[in-house]
Amino acid sequence: MSLTGLPLFVLLIVLCALVNAALIAYWHKFPGRPAAKHSQRFTILVIAQLLVVTTFFVGINRSMVFFANWNDLFGNYNQYSSPITQIQGETTSPLDTYVRNTRLQPGFRSQGGQFSFLLKGTKSGVTAPVFVYLPPTYGVDPARKWPVLVLLPGYPGVPTTWFHALDLVKILRHEISTGYAHDFLIVLPTMSIPATRDTECTDIPGGPLVNTWLGVDVPNAVMDGLAASKDRKDWGIAGYSTGGFCAAKVMLSHSSQFSVAVPIAGYFYQTQNKLFGGSVALRDANSPLLLAKALNLPSHMLLVGTSQDPGVMGAIASMEKVNNPNLVMDQLIDQHGGHSTKVWKSQLPRILDWLSKQIP
Repeated sequence: MSLTGLPLFVLLIVLCALVNAALIAYWHKFPGRPAAKHSQRFTILVIAQLLVVTTFFVGINRSMVFFANWNDLFGNYNQYSSPITQIQGETTSPLDTYVRNTRLQPGFRSQGGQFSFLLKGTKSGVTAPVFVYLPPTYGVDPARKWPVLVLLPGYPGVPTTWFHALDLVKILRHEISTGYAHDFLIVLPTMSIPATRDTECTDIPGGPLVNTWLGVDVPNAVMDGLAASKDRKDWGIAGYSTGGFCAAKVMLSHSSQFSVAVPIAGYFYQTQNKLFGGSVALRDANSPLLLAKALNLPSHMLLVGTSQDPGVMGAIASMEKVNNPNLVMDQLIDQHGGHSTKVWKSQLPRILDWLSKQIP
């Protein structure tokens, strides 16, 4: 049964109603001595509360798609175990040895397509899935090197939320058809490593090197295995919520790879201070505000938010105070809307149009 499907949600609602109705109906009818009755009542109460909480979170997940399936929820990446599929054909470039397991979807050759592979980072040591969207005309000109857009989800969340809740491909195709945007080779790496921990894309001492995974290993694999440009001017990174923080941080800490960042409803101060083991130097090295002040390569950032998202507005104001001529900042601020995928989906056409101008 699908984690985000309607049948599971309806089943949980029905179970909640049945258990609570049974609890009310049989409250005074439990058998046994008083201690046994109290134990039975307590057990059913706990079950009823767990069902209510589970139903609530499943409903939220259906709307926000934090976890697309059961494997995403439990961080089980063994699902990517299908054999390698050769995709060179007549119209595509081969993936290199970074690609261990590839899963292609129907229409890949003729209409462009989406696929995933399991990447073991040579610098970070991280092994996790990476999802890729290839433009419909990918491979038609073997000499063409494509601009690359890396997209990050929030926390908790999965990369494919961009495909589902934000409807990325449909919106991109529409903006291209109207002449406001152009195609990108789009890369959606796993950001939550492990799935149950918010690392804020940090190289954690003694833990996963998530910043290196996103800023070095993923770009290297894409440039080595696909027809991707190696010019930093052709590389952009965007993300929403925690992914917005990470997009700014990765671009600023790997400015030799990325020249453009779009933090959508993001923030620029660390919230997971336990990651740094009390080290002020390590904390400062992971501060987007301090990284922005030290930036020494020309870069561009689009700050996206809404006036009704006060934490985001405060964060945007703090970034705007950074005085560094190497960092040009633009704004996209809507007057209404909260912290949700529906809002970010409505902003996505303008974001893609802006990106297409910065990465021509």
